[in-house]
Amino acid sequence: MLRKLPKQLIYVFLAIIPFWLLFFNSPFGHNLKMGFMSFGTASVSLVRMPVDELGRAFSYRKTYNEYQKMKREIGGLKARLVALEEAGVASKRYSRLLDIRKNLNAVTEAALVVARDPSNWNSSLMINKGRGDGLAVGMAVINATGVVGKIAEAAKDVSKVILINDSGFSVAVVNQRSRESSLLSGSLSGDCRLYYLPEDADIRVGDEVVTSALSSVFPEGLRVGVVSEVYPGEQGTPPRAVVEPAVEPSKIEEVLVIK
Repeated sequence: MLRKLPKQLIYVFLAIIPFWLLFFNSPFGHNLKMGFMSFGTASVSLVRMPVDELGRAFSYRKTYNEYQKMKREIGGLKARLVALEEAGVASKRYSRLLDIRKNLNAVTEAALVVARDPSNWNSSLMINKGRGDGLAVGMAVINATGVVGKIAEAAKDVSKVILINDSGFSVAVVNQRSRESSLLSGSLSGDCRLYYLPEDADIRVGDEVVTSALSSVFPEGLRVGVVSEVYPGEQGTPPRAVVEPAVEPSKIEEVLVIK
């Protein structure tokens, strides 16, 4: 009985300590209580730290996967948007071509540019129509902006077109303001020039040049370009003029061939 007494007292003491710490405000009890609380808080923090880090790792992985998924979806939407915008732009170009086709009193064949000569990028191109579509060498080629060039070679399914600034191209033109006729030709330097102007030609920078009724290939009144430079002739020689084409060679994508 006496041997068991100390153990029972220990149990009672241990049971009383929590009540004493909670209900009796003494400096010693307060310090002891705060010590226990600090120890408990530190212990809980140490236990929770790896758990929190593990949770953040799983959360980051989930967020990263969602980010990658959204990135792929946004990329797909952007691609579709670009395709729709490109289709809209192409639709406008085709609409302008159809308007010109209606106004022309001629049979035409629409074609797409499929290639360019790397060594002569701005002076010739290939279209996806040829002899099988009724095309032939010498036929006029235009687009919604104006004169493009002429067919130089025609295979069964494709044709080569020399552009307005090629040295092998020429067309009869008229100054829309002064009504003076001349011949426009391309050059080796890649610009267009007016030939056979009269000595007293009334020509100015900014004059519009269009196809003449004298042309045997192009219909009358098609835009050719704008006079960009004029060099007065010396005594007994006509002035010289440079014309900037209405059609920008690098932007040609679809054309009409006049049969």
